[in-house]
Amino acid sequence: MNAVNIIFLSVLLIFLSCLQAYAMQMELQPKEVIPGDVFVVKVQVGNDSSSTPGFPQAEFLGSKISFFQDAKTIFMALIPVDIGASPGKYPVTVTFKDEKKAVLIRVKPHKFPTQKITLPEEKVMLGPEDLKRAEREREILNNILSQYTARIWDGHFITPTDTVLSEEFGVTRIMNNKRNSIHRGVDYKGDMGTPVRAVNSGKVVLRDELFFGGRTLVIDHGTGLFSIYMHLSEFRAAQGEKVSRGQLIGLAGMSGRATGPHLHMGVKLIGVNVNPVSLFRLKL
Repeated sequence: MNAVNIIFLSVLLIFLSCLQAYAMQMELQPKEVIPGDVFVVKVQVGNDSSSTPGFPQAEFLGSKISFFQDAKTIFMALIPVDIGASPGKYPVTVTFKDEKKAVLIRVKPHKFPTQKITLPEEKVMLGPEDLKRAEREREILNNILSQYTARIWDGHFITPTDTVLSEEFGVTRIMNNKRNSIHRGVDYKGDMGTPVRAVNSGKVVLRDELFFGGRTLVIDHGTGLFSIYMHLSEFRAAQGEKVSRGQLIGLAGMSGRATGPHLHMGVKLIGVNVNPVSLFRLKL
């Protein structure tokens, strides 16, 4: 074998080893969703993290998605599907180094139920002072829920109570035949004092009495993921406290604009309201 062939084979072997080190393998969980769901994309890059520095980046429905490292060469991202997403197949495009791959996820058609509610007029139409307060609190919440911090959550997510749902995510409420609103969380049945537990580890970033939510607790789980607990009768976690999955953080009640004792729970993921139940179903 002459010197030219030896050089060619050497270069080829180096090239192939680089391909092996940087080649991406992608996995979706689940492969089909409905509007409002959360899904996971996992990316494996090569066999040695030291040869593949950096993080992948994803794009879905025009939004940039950041990954976090889940293992030596495995990266993960939680991706929200907006409740307004139309049915169809959409690409999840992942870029790592000079490689770009796309995998399709199917958003299935889904019809959310409609509920007609009759309430005292003062519960539907707000006066000027109440409206100012509600808008001010909404701005505070939006500022908190737009933060992106390092991952705190670990492993699967659990339900916040041992009770059943009384109202699902995505229900359109028509109140007094005048005002429509979409239920962007879930309601759990509960008597006064029903224990409420953290769905995963995180940090309490809001503990306050709000106009609509009453005694409200917000936990930042990192990676743009927040869980929100409303209408509590008591707090059992302090502002700034680090909590673990399953830790008692409050008691169910009917504070705020609630007509009976229950827990309203919401989940916000990188600015999108998502169905908490879809998060609980993920095998993380």
